[in-house]
Amino acid sequence: MSMPLFSRAVVPYSRLELPGWGRVLRAAGVYQDDKWSGAPTRVIRGKLHGYTMRLSLESWSERQTYFLGRYYDLPSQAYISGCLKPGDTFIDIGGNIGMMTLLGSHAVGPTGRVHMFEPNPAAGARAQRTLDENGITNVTLHPMGLSDAPAELTLSVVSKHSGLGTFAPVRSFEAKYVSVRHIARVVRGDDVLPPQLAGDVTIKIDVEGFECRALRGLSATLAKYRPAVVGEVIEKHLIRAGSSGQELLDLMAEHGYQGYRLSIRRKLGRQRLSLIPITRAEQVNSNNVAWLYPGTVQSDRLGPSIDA
Repeated sequence: MSMPLFSRAVVPYSRLELPGWGRVLRAAGVYQDDKWSGAPTRVIRGKLHGYTMRLSLESWSERQTYFLGRYYDLPSQAYISGCLKPGDTFIDIGGNIGMMTLLGSHAVGPTGRVHMFEPNPAAGARAQRTLDENGITNVTLHPMGLSDAPAELTLSVVSKHSGLGTFAPVRSFEAKYVSVRHIARVVRGDDVLPPQLAGDVTIKIDVEGFECRALRGLSATLAKYRPAVVGEVIEKHLIRAGSSGQELLDLMAEHGYQGYRLSIRRKLGRQRLSLIPITRAEQVNSNNVAWLYPGTVQSDRLGPSIDA
């Protein structure tokens, strides 16, 4: 299948992210998965980091990335870019095919370091290929997951999207959507990260409900470096893994963190990050939530983005 002509025609508009680009992509059928079965793979250069990305247009997230010229999740990328400087450390937990790792690699530069954790061997292989094709040498790819204790767990990929892998039990109606299962090694992050991390530390975590367990395995890292943290938080995924948004909020509060909801606002024609303080547990159930430790370098860097 070749890309529909109208879809090709909207690429320049969407890459510039001109006003109404979302409506333009909707009209072009970009959000309709059934129209993209058998679609080709395309290679583009990411506009936020300059690395090449090999994207399957069959995948909804990679297709959006193709049309935008960047990974589709802008709030998290804006947060990460605002936190990281050359020489820093970026930890990508649940790195999938490496979209956020590429951004982190570019931001920390040759004097910084990226640690990517991905237990899905297929996704990890794609990430490693991207690193090799771009000659990236500041990334360590760890083919494992993170938890609060070492173990071997079953990773279930719900749907064909490699980013939807979970260590939580998949039961009921969701079980029929599991496309593949892997036996994967999980470790405590504190046990495998180097004893000294370069610069200031930022963590991105997206582990489909396993966030509390992964963060408990990073308790020493949180206490020592007070890293900025950002992740996808979905209540039903947390419940599936035996936790909740309230538990996650309490866990980070115990470490002294303030939580924020992430959003993007257009100001003077530009898209800008907005951090909205979280005051109630029900506000945690958002696609993007971030935590900052007061008084850290990252909280100062992102201070102008915080809504009073």
